[in-house]
Parts: sequence; C-alpha cells; structure tokens
Amino acid sequence: MKIGLSSYSFRPLMQSGAMRIEDVFAWVGKHGGDHVELATLSVAPEGQDLQYDLSHDAATVARLTDASQKSGVPLSGLCTSGNFIDDDQREFQLGRLKRYVELCDKLGVRFLRHDVVPWSLRVTELGQFEAAFPAIAEASHELAAHAGRYGVTTSVEDHGFFMNSSERIKRLLHAVNLPSFKLTVDIGNFLCVDEPPLTGTRACLPHASFVHLKDFYVRQTAPGADWLQTVGGQAIRGAVFGYGDLPVQSIIEDIVASGYDGFVSLEYEGHEPTQFGCETSLKNAKAMFVAACR
Repeated sequence: MKIGLSSYSFRPLMQSGAMRIEDVFAWVGKHGGDHVELATLSVAPEGQDLQYDLSHDAATVARLTDASQKSGVPLSGLCTSGNFIDDDQREFQLGRLKRYVELCDKLGVRFLRHDVVPWSLRVTELGQFEAAFPAIAEASHELAAHAGRYGVTTSVEDHGFFMNSSERIKRLLHAVNLPSFKLTVDIGNFLCVDEPPLTGTRACLPHASFVHLKDFYVRQTAPGADWLQTVGGQAIRGAVFGYGDLPVQSIIEDIVASGYDGFVSLEYEGHEPTQFGCETSLKNAKAMFVAACR
C-alpha cells in the first residue's frame, strides 16, 4: 500500500501563497508520505478548473517534474474536472481530457481520475440522470479507449451529487466496459448522497484503481456555518482523519481484506490548521493500516 496525499489537502495554503507545489512534495517527503496525487484545482486559476489544461502549462509541468525529482516523492496520478453533460461542452472536454491522458503518459503517471459533470450539479427533475447517462457513458468510453492506447487507466469517483452512489458509478463502469476504465473510491464522498461510507466502499473496492481517504463530522442538521448539506438534508463537515464520525478503521480493514495494494491518497478538507490536519491524518491512516494488516 502506498499512502500519500492529494495536493488538494494543501489548497488553503496554496491559495494564500504560503505553499507552492514544490513545498507540497517536500512536505510529503519530510512527513513520510509515499506519493503526491495532483488535483489540478490546486494549480488552476481560481474558478477555472473546468477550462484549465495542464498540458498547455509547460512551466507548471516542469515545476511538478522538478519537485518530484528533488523530493524523491513520485507523482501518482492526476485528478481533474470534466463535463460530459452539456452538449456544447462535450467535444471541448473530451479533447482536453485526452490531452491529460497523453500528459500522464509523458509524466510516467498511469492514473487519471476525471469528473463527468460539474461537482455542484444536483438532480432537479425526475429523469434528469437517465436522460444524461447515455452521452456521459459514450464520452467516458471514448476517453477510456484513448487512455488504453497509452497504458493509462481513467476513472470516475463518487464525487458531488450527480454521478455519485455506488450504484451509479458501477453502472457507468458497466456501460463503459473497458479494462482501462475503473473507479476512484473515495470512502467519504458517498455521504454527499446519503449512502453509508462503509457499504459504499465495500461495493466499489473490487473495481478500484485508486482510493481516497477522508473523514467527516456528520449531523442531522447543521449546527453552524460552513457545513455541506447532503442530498437528503444531513450536514457534513471535513475532519482530521480519525477524528470524525466515519467508521474509518473498519473501512481500512475492508481495503486491506479486498487485496487492494495501490495508491491511497489522503484528502484533508477539515477546518483545523492545514499542516496539523495533514500530518495528523497521515499518522492516523498509517497506524490504522498497520493495525489492519496484523
């Protein structure tokens, strides 16, 4: 098991200028992380992730490569947005994501996780998902077929409110039906659509190409500001891994028992200070994996 962090974990410090991508790699190496997964949201101009194309940003690509080499911490995967639901965006997004596949190959990275709809999109009308699904599946298949020619695996994640739940992402997996298309299993994001994280993770682990770890506080109603409302009206808020309400030790035991032995990325999105949250989360996750392997 290779346990590292997503650059998304450091986004508050990167936004403020307190950390750069070079600092992220150095930090992960210093604290015993095995890899960095790049969330392009970390390096894209604010609010532009759906349009940002890292393959056209030679300066940032060079910085990533140098940071990985100098720190000795490998870049494990790219994680980016995507939009296959809008007819006027689909062709642009497919071209953009195909270039990401080619960039993965250039960087020696074998995993590209992409969204298929904007994160915030919610189903507002009966049948909206069913109407959108065929075009999403067709575009995801085309991208995965392109990735297969480069030895890259694409994946979708239980992310946001539309293409989420174990049933929906497994349905897309079945529709694409290519060995180069799998699932990024985020153990916490199932909560956004009120699916229990333990059962959602168990359902998807056999199809995982990548795993994301996170923890949440969960309340029936929001006790204050800055809580995210789920589809069913619960309130969730990011926590230090091991401090929240998810059954994380049981989930890690399931990950180990499944035989998964790939990259695991921590995505810290709590409200405690970023470096404290990242360091404590990494220590807790490592200790839980050690316990699960005994």
